[in-house]
Amino acid sequence: MKKISLLFCFFLALGSYAQTNSDSLVSPIVAKKNEVKIDGLNLISNGRLGISYERFLNSNFSVGITGMFLNKSSKEDKFATDDTRTLIDYQVIPYVRYALSKSAVNLYYVEAFTSINGGQFKELVTLNNGAADYVVTSVKDYNDVAIGAAVGYKFYIKESFVVDVTIGMGKNLLHADSPKNISRLGINLGYRF
Repeated sequence: MKKISLLFCFFLALGSYAQTNSDSLVSPIVAKKNEVKIDGLNLISNGRLGISYERFLNSNFSVGITGMFLNKSSKEDKFATDDTRTLIDYQVIPYVRYALSKSAVNLYYVEAFTSINGGQFKELVTLNNGAADYVVTSVKDYNDVAIGAAVGYKFYIKESFVVDVTIGMGKNLLHADSPKNISRLGINLGYRF
């Protein structure tokens, strides 16, 4: 019984030493507080340039801002004839993120964001000329503000380069002539310093 007690105390001491030793090891990523990113998904698929800046407040919280702008000349001609309902000219998205994972290199997060957005919104309108109903396409310019939430995953390569995937949805609040929902999708590539 004495040997079992000694073995138990030895493993307990070894476990507590390993616990304190691993807690004291801090990833070099934690010391880097700034991150800049470019949204590769929107650039390739929609022709939108998306640039983000994120500032880390502590190991759990960060704040940031994303600006997205469309190369309008390449998309405007297609907008009149395709089935897309929204042509977003710009979005400015301030956000707050909370890390759900404790790892600094590989983490999941939740995000609350606000989107200041504007562009063109297309919808079908039924009109009557006195004899019959007919449908026309109505295109309106809009500016609106949305609030929303997103989830994401990010991982670091060589403690500086980041791949950040974000998926979320927001709801426009101010005008009836704007789209009801705003999507927040992105695959961002960036650098942490």
